[in-house]
Amino acid sequence: YRGFRGKAALYSHVDSEATNLGPTSVQLMQTGAYTVRALTCGTCHAYLGFTFVRAHEKTEEWKANHSVLE
Repeated sequence: YRGFRGKAALYSHVDSEATNLGPTSVQLMQTGAYTVRALTCGTCHAYLGFTFVRAHEKTEEWKANHSVLE
């Protein structure tokens, strides 16, 4: 996977107690439009990646609730 800052990995679970979620935004990516939320470290608030809230393309709906860590 590719994140906004380079190479990344897709995860089905990220510890919600160790991370914070930012506000939702719509991002246009190579495979379509997605509603996402930024993921930050719960301790130092460093940017970690993002979580897919919703895929706007039917074929990409499986990505909802998955996270990309960069």
